[in-house]
Parts: sequence; C-alpha cells; structure tokens
Amino acid sequence: MRVLFPLLFAGCDPDQQLNAAEPKLVFEPATIDFGQVVVGTYSEIGAVIRNEGLGTLRISGAEFEGGASADLSVVSWPEELAAGKDGLLVVRYTPDVEGEDWGTLGVATNQASAPTVPVTLTGLGVRPCIDIDPELLWFGTVAPGDSLSREFQVRAGCTGTLRIGSAAFPGGEAVAYTLTWPEDWAEPYVVRTGFSFTVGVTFSPPDTNEWSGELWFSSNDPDDSTAAVQLRGNTVDDPTENEPPYVEITEPDVGEYFLDNQLVTLTGVVYDADEAPTNLICGWYGNGSRLADADTTIGADGAIAAAVYLPVGDVEIELRCYDSEGEQGADSTRVDVWKHDEPLQYVISGGSTVFDYFTIDDDLRLTIGGVVVFDDDNNAKDTLAPITIDAKLGDTLVMLAVDQNSCDAIVDPLVLHWGTGKQQALNEGVCRSACPDHTCYDGTYAGPWPSVLLEESFLVAIP
Repeated sequence: MRVLFPLLFAGCDPDQQLNAAEPKLVFEPATIDFGQVVVGTYSEIGAVIRNEGLGTLRISGAEFEGGASADLSVVSWPEELAAGKDGLLVVRYTPDVEGEDWGTLGVATNQASAPTVPVTLTGLGVRPCIDIDPELLWFGTVAPGDSLSREFQVRAGCTGTLRIGSAAFPGGEAVAYTLTWPEDWAEPYVVRTGFSFTVGVTFSPPDTNEWSGELWFSSNDPDDSTAAVQLRGNTVDDPTENEPPYVEITEPDVGEYFLDNQLVTLTGVVYDADEAPTNLICGWYGNGSRLADADTTIGADGAIAAAVYLPVGDVEIELRCYDSEGEQGADSTRVDVWKHDEPLQYVISGGSTVFDYFTIDDDLRLTIGGVVVFDDDNNAKDTLAPITIDAKLGDTLVMLAVDQNSCDAIVDPLVLHWGTGKQQALNEGVCRSACPDHTCYDGTYAGPWPSVLLEESFLVAIP
C-alpha cells in the first residue's frame, strides 16, 4: 500500500485537476446605477466581470427576472473568461417615460456553487426643460457711446438636472452686446430642478444701426434642445410690414402644482413692434377653452394679469393676443391641478429636490393616521430612493426610526415635497456612532441596541 498510493497520485493528470477547479464570478460594481437619463435617450454602462476562481468561467446567458423594467436591456457579455481574467457586461437603459426603473439581471454561468449570479440595475428617467424669462430683451434706442443693461433668467424646470452645453451668438450680434455670466459659469453648466441663474446683457451700439439677433442656449431639454433669447436694439419699424405680437407667460412656471379650489395668479407680457399694447386683444385659455373669469386688461407696459380657478388634471394654460390686423401671438405653459378634498401625492426625499436619496441605519417606518405608508425593516443600513406617499393637507405623518445594530445610529434630514415648487422640512438629522473609527463617533453613545433613535409627528402643511 505504501508503494501503490504514490504511484496512483503521480498518475493523476494536472490538467484534469485544473479543469475541475471552480471558477468564481465577481461583479464590479455589484449594483449598476445609471443615475438620471433623459427620456428618449439611452445610457450604456460596462460592468466588469472578473473570474477570481481557478477554472474557466463560461457565461451562457443573461436574462432579467420578472418585474424588471422593459427600459433595461443587455447589450453583450463575455462568453468565456480564463482564471484571473476579466471582461465587460454591457447593459443599456432607455427610459420612455419619467420615473424610476429597476430590475434584477440573472447571469447564467458554469459555477457549481452559484449557477445564476444576480446583479441589480437602477435608473431614473427624467425630462429636464429650460425656461427663459423674458425671452425678449428690447433696449429701444441707444446712442453710440452710451449703453443700457437688462437681465434675463434661465430656470431649470420639469424633472431632472438641466445641462446647458453652450451659449453663443450665431451671428455678429456680439459686437453690440456684452454678457455678464454667473461667477461659476462654465460650459457645460449644470442647474438643478427648480433653480435658476441670471444673465446680464449690456447694449453698447457702435452706430445708430439696428442691432437685432439671438443668444442661443443648447441643453439636454428633449423638447427644446436650442432655446433662444431675442435681443433688439436701435430697432426701426417698417410701416409696410406687420409683425405678430410677442407674447410670454411669466407665471406660473412649467410643472407647478395647484389645488382646484385655489385661486391661481396668471401673469404675462405682450409686445408689438407696430402698435401700442393697449390696442391688442388678449385672452387666457385652459386646455383650449377660454377661461371666462380671467381679466385680460392690458397695461400700457404690456403687462397682463388674472386670477382664476383651474380644472382638475394636466392643464395647458395659453395666452393668445391679436393685433389690429388679426396677427396672433401666443405662449403656453403646463401645470397640474389636484382635487382639494382627495389625497395628494407627496414625495419624501433627503434634500431640496425630489431626486435626493437618503440614508437610514437601521430601520424606518412612516405612518399616516395609523396606516403604514412605508416600512424599511431589514435591520440593515440602507441608502434609499425618494418615497412617494398619498396624504391630505392637515394629515399627521409619524416617523419612527429604530437603531437595531451597533455601532451607528443614522437618519438623514428629510424633506416633504409637493410638486417641484413647494417643500416642508421634517426631522433634524441624527448621526451617532459607538465606533471610534466612524465619522459620527460619539463617546457618550453606547446603544442600547435595539433602541428608538427618532420618533416624531409632523403635520402636512403644504401646499
């Protein structure tokens, strides 16, 4: 027996031993987050697949589990990886509507211990829009050697971060116009939803000629990728030609929320190069129908204001103006109107926008009127996506956060949002740790675990 054993061992094929070795698939990153992607476009990410085992890794397929968003798809994957080698799993996200999408992709392998390896994919479809106010700057007549300055605002509306790729004069207008940008201006310029910046324009004509043109902004607004500000200086009207009125709605902004029993202020401005604003006939419309209770009196400066009740739903507000020759100018904006006596849709996020994530360590439960509307009870630290809940104005929201495990007790400050324009701050942040090497170390904190780290009630006060 002492001779037979080493003979048998020596007769084993080393290649056969190697082929029998187990491969080991490791994803990097383990979760693929596409972040914000504009509706109608797509983003591709290549996740590294690494074979950290000793055998050859073979991948026979990759399929999404049931319930995954149809906006997620697989582009390619490596079919075979030798030990210690890596390749790319390429996935694509193509949102067709606004909102969050997610799914779990199962990667089929020859691993005996884990034939199917899951990887989680998330993404947020957004539709940013650029809103310029006003869209026309008229400088009147300015003598050579003199100058006149005016301003306009650029606002990020709708959903998602607005990215302005460039701003430029397409013609020679820059000779007469000087721009003053924000101090941090750089292209591309990023503007978060609901925020705006101001641009100053100074008209310094070198002569008495007419100086008219446009300043173009290119952005990721899928519906208006090139927005413009019209500039008019030393303009001379041609009596043989008639231009239609220039009309702009200044309030409300795109995407604002209102209640059906709320008196909504509508404001606008009209300008006509050929006649006084008081000669024009203007009217307010909602979804194509005349808003009969809207006062359309026009001021000498072209200002128009009204206060109306709007119908429930997605409402397109339009301001139409006609000059004495029947030429029409119009502008529109779109808002959402909710029934005041029914639950409203709110978003709870970790910041000033409805897209900000927040961290909880360990568990969080939200109730309204004793009914649980959100429950994170996995006894683990999580970074959570914004939460959508239904509530009524005046309801009591109860927040209960529990610290289950050592050594951290964390809950970020949360903000209640209604639409993109109204928000209510909720709790103050909590960050304590019993571990000296952690950021929130507190020498006085030592549990106990489990324990309640936050229990507060909040009255829903918006809108």
